[in-house]
Amino acid sequence: MFSSIFLVKYGAVSAQENSPYSRYGLGDIVPGQNIVNRAMGGAAASYYDPVTVNFVNPASYARLKYTTFDVGLDYTGRTLKATNPVRTLNSGYLIPSYIQVGFPLSKKNNWGMNIGLRPLTRINYELQEATRLPGIDSALTTFSGQGGSYQAYMGTGIGSKHFTVGINAGYSFGSKNYVTERVFINDSVLYEKGKWADSTFFGGFFVHAGAQYSTRIGKNLSLKLGAFAQFKNSLNASRKIIRESFEYTASSGEIQKDSVYISDDNKGKIIMPATYGAAITIEKDLTWSVSAEYSLSQWSDYRYYDQKDQVKDSWLFRLGGSVIPNYKSTSYWAQVQYRAGFYMGPDYIAVGKNLPLYAVTFGASFPVRKYGYSLYSGQYTSINTAFEIGSRGNKNNSLRENFYRISVGLSLSDIWFIKRTYQ
Repeated sequence: MFSSIFLVKYGAVSAQENSPYSRYGLGDIVPGQNIVNRAMGGAAASYYDPVTVNFVNPASYARLKYTTFDVGLDYTGRTLKATNPVRTLNSGYLIPSYIQVGFPLSKKNNWGMNIGLRPLTRINYELQEATRLPGIDSALTTFSGQGGSYQAYMGTGIGSKHFTVGINAGYSFGSKNYVTERVFINDSVLYEKGKWADSTFFGGFFVHAGAQYSTRIGKNLSLKLGAFAQFKNSLNASRKIIRESFEYTASSGEIQKDSVYISDDNKGKIIMPATYGAAITIEKDLTWSVSAEYSLSQWSDYRYYDQKDQVKDSWLFRLGGSVIPNYKSTSYWAQVQYRAGFYMGPDYIAVGKNLPLYAVTFGASFPVRKYGYSLYSGQYTSINTAFEIGSRGNKNNSLRENFYRISVGLSLSDIWFIKRTYQ
């Protein structure tokens, strides 16, 4: 499909975000993990520590021992390669990754809470298709879209020494704006220029849940198990549809010429699919850890005003680990926590042949001051980084998307809201 329409206005968009696959569903899925976990291939279901706010599995909130303010930024660069005709386009964009505050409600009883805001998906593309309509004439059609979705959430986790459960609840919202314009190419016959615009705004409540279990399997070794469920939910939507002819002017650009059809405030539903995941972690105290995770997303349940889209069920396997060379060392670099991993699986977009999705990841957490991992002072600040290099599609696909992502976050932890034993 994309091989016939990938005629991008290169000079106009080569430095801007342009992802043709974001036409489907609610757009490209933004990484859904904390930057700490992204560096480990995204494995997060079984992960927790006293200063990391892991919103993938809210059961981890029960393990928070310090109030932690966590914020992140992402820069994503893409290289699109089409085979027919052969084209290459580079684009990139910078977005906030998340902002959240996690804090313990009771150290003694393993009870914690988190409040946050994060993006879920992004829609941004501009494509052109040059065709000849049988019995009519040659035409140039432009497809463009913008929008995306976000989540504002609050969660809590509680449990015992070995077992914790948690829940995230909040509000998902966003927009989906698609425009198609067609211009006929003819020097002797005057055709009207046509425009089809579809703008949808949506919002609705959601609930996610998770559980974690941990136990000792040796003197310094721990086994951690985790599972999460992001349940299917229904979003209320309002849609505006416009069909019109238009014209270009040198002074005003594009202007409406004649309105053919307008339908405003059409109410409907958008059904978002469920995602389930489970993971296992083996950890040696403040030395190293290895995690493996499997997740399944049921995108075949996605509906937009009762209509299916070109999406399908997908799964991802993630594997990652971390190491601290020597947290007791006086050397700063020995206290840095290094991470690496990868993930792989079929993409949820169902266009043409299957789209394999895979990436390698790496990163580190840099303590802002020495002895950062002692945590005895009650204060801990780190700069977290994650780097991701991957591909969507391969040589068998008419459009291949290579990408890299640089994520940087700041995590500030301190003892707040906890009653002091001694004044």
